[in-house]
Amino acid sequence: MSSYDPPGSPTEKPFNSVSNSEVRICAPGNIRAQRKPPNTAELTWDEPYATCSICPDAIGYDVYGEGITTQHVVRPPCEITGLQTHIEYLVYVTAKAGGDNVSTPSVCHFCKTRPNKPGTPQLSNITYSSATLSWTPSTDSGEIKRYGIYLNGFLVGLTKETRFNLSFLKSSFGFLVQICAINEQGVSDPAWATFRTLLRAPANLRLRHNAGTCRLTWDPGFASLPTHEGTVNGKPFTAGPLGYSFSLAELSPGLAPHHFHFTILAKLGLQVSEITTFTTTLDDLVSPTQPGKPVVSDITHDSAQLTWAPASDNTGVTGYRVVLNGIRVFTTVNTHCILRTGPSKYKCVYIRAEDKDGNLSIPSERTVFRHSGPEDDPLPSPVAAITALTPTTARLEWSLDEGGSLPPVGVMIMLDGSHYETTMVSNSALLRNLIPGTEYVIEIFAYDSVGKMSEPTTIYHEQKDVTPPSRPENLRCIDSSADSVTLGWDAAEDETDVLEYVVYNNREYFDSTTLNTYTAVNLLPGMYTFEVCAMDPLANVSETVTVNVIVEGELTNVPTELGFNHATALPSSK
Repeated sequence: MSSYDPPGSPTEKPFNSVSNSEVRICAPGNIRAQRKPPNTAELTWDEPYATCSICPDAIGYDVYGEGITTQHVVRPPCEITGLQTHIEYLVYVTAKAGGDNVSTPSVCHFCKTRPNKPGTPQLSNITYSSATLSWTPSTDSGEIKRYGIYLNGFLVGLTKETRFNLSFLKSSFGFLVQICAINEQGVSDPAWATFRTLLRAPANLRLRHNAGTCRLTWDPGFASLPTHEGTVNGKPFTAGPLGYSFSLAELSPGLAPHHFHFTILAKLGLQVSEITTFTTTLDDLVSPTQPGKPVVSDITHDSAQLTWAPASDNTGVTGYRVVLNGIRVFTTVNTHCILRTGPSKYKCVYIRAEDKDGNLSIPSERTVFRHSGPEDDPLPSPVAAITALTPTTARLEWSLDEGGSLPPVGVMIMLDGSHYETTMVSNSALLRNLIPGTEYVIEIFAYDSVGKMSEPTTIYHEQKDVTPPSRPENLRCIDSSADSVTLGWDAAEDETDVLEYVVYNNREYFDSTTLNTYTAVNLLPGMYTFEVCAMDPLANVSETVTVNVIVEGELTNVPTELGFNHATALPSSK
């Protein structure tokens, strides 16, 4: 049997009959309570004489109920302690006047409440992309089904444990982490803490070589531009956010192989990353030697026999390019060929050797021949200059010297050993479809009115590009499972080519792909923010597009966003 008397109980003590001068005191009115998490409540009420003019004055009140300690107060309010959030309570209040004058009880119902918040999260094992959380469990809350982990307001995980590993974090970034207890009654207030990840060290280092210039590159960071310091073969250097270029001859003169050892770290504000080391070797960089000057024989009206002295190479010559009037007509493994000359009277032919790695020799001396007639004096080479116009175009200009037996009437332009344009009516040409970051060998030949060609004027030109690709629009989730999502997007556009799409997860570099789809696997339940940008061969990066994806996992119908307000700001970088 209960230790208290609920209203209407047969054990309720009857009030003796009274005279006209003695009236039973009324029950407390308008009883109301305010819960004060985690385990207290404040109960208050209207006193009887406030609403009844004939009620005697109350001299005190009894507050009691099952599972709580009976209290006696002179006047409201009354604080009740020791409440459990997962238990329902009926609380009774009776008023007492002089003598044995006790009112009937007024009742207040305390429902179950949501859990108490867990202990303050503790951070450990913080890296540039991960951290470990631990916390003390929610108390006096009955059975906790899950703890929800929120990062900067978004649900990133659910767990029954009091420990959780955060991963795929953005480096050198401030985070607000919140932990909420979850049971059938709802979600607790959050326990929270702030932290900042470490600065990521340069990753995925690679070395490229082009025409005597080496470039060391690494994976780009997301929305951050750290500077870098390091050494190459013991020589210190500083670099920007994307890479470092140096002359091969300055650091490793002589023949291949060229051995390099790099150490490099990143700096952003006062943060300094760990040191990354990288060792690599550049092997065959040697071009074949110059082939001999072509010897022309057996000339007919439409053909000629060509022979030349062979070139040599450290790994072996794999072929010879035969170039006629600036046009590569074919490649042969032999040092002789039958050349179909066509109807033109004057011809200019030269040979270039190549090896298995694509290294090309310098052109052989050019041989000019004709079907009949005497050999004329050579023409002077043009005087030329080049100006870049856009990331993919440049203007080539020249002037001609009339020092030959016949005045020159035009030029023939070769681009990387291939014929580009022949012109007679202009002193300039527009070079189109150039690839930024690629060094081009441009050769300009003057020719006279009979088609005889001069020795070339050679220009080495590297095209620049600072224009980013367009955004990869329409980023969307096209498939998902319990622990993976497949993303898709529209192709980006660029003045050159889109080299790859860079995928970020929760603002941290995740992966890259040349496709228009990507599948992320082994994901924990929660919401993920995926962002994709396009990057061209010169590391120009487009704006990002964003999509939020929820991985359902085991538990559903759990809030994915919290709107908690805290006065404490995220920590600044120190």
